[in-house]
Amino acid sequence: MKKIAIFAVIIIIILCIFGFSYQKYMTKKTEIEKNNLMYDGLYKKEISGNELATIVNKTLDSNERNNIKQNENGEYIENDTNSIRIEIKFKESDKIFPIESIYSSRVSEFIRLYGQVKFKCTKIEYHRSTKFIKYLYFQEV
Repeated sequence: MKKIAIFAVIIIIILCIFGFSYQKYMTKKTEIEKNNLMYDGLYKKEISGNELATIVNKTLDSNERNNIKQNENGEYIENDTNSIRIEIKFKESDKIFPIESIYSSRVSEFIRLYGQVKFKCTKIEYHRSTKFIKYLYFQEV
């Protein structure tokens, strides 16, 4: 009788471990989907400069919340888990600008100059280990 009770307890413990592991997996998957939802919807879609400014602010806030380190130029350094980098290419320039340079020279100025201009996300990359969005590339249309 004792052996059956011990065996039943062990089975229950194993089922609880599997249940908690599955719950943790689903929670992480939901977190990834929620995080990527906004960014995935931007791929190959034209958006206004106003919308891009909003995305810039959300991305910088996300990097701050995730304690992503910055280099000497104030650009966030990729950390292979949850950092997000966005670069923007303007028609009148051959240079590609990181969003930190737009933020540091004031988003309000960007909105004033490019608020009604259309941009298109032409490239998205994901972190290999976590599947979170890692990089977005926007071009002025």
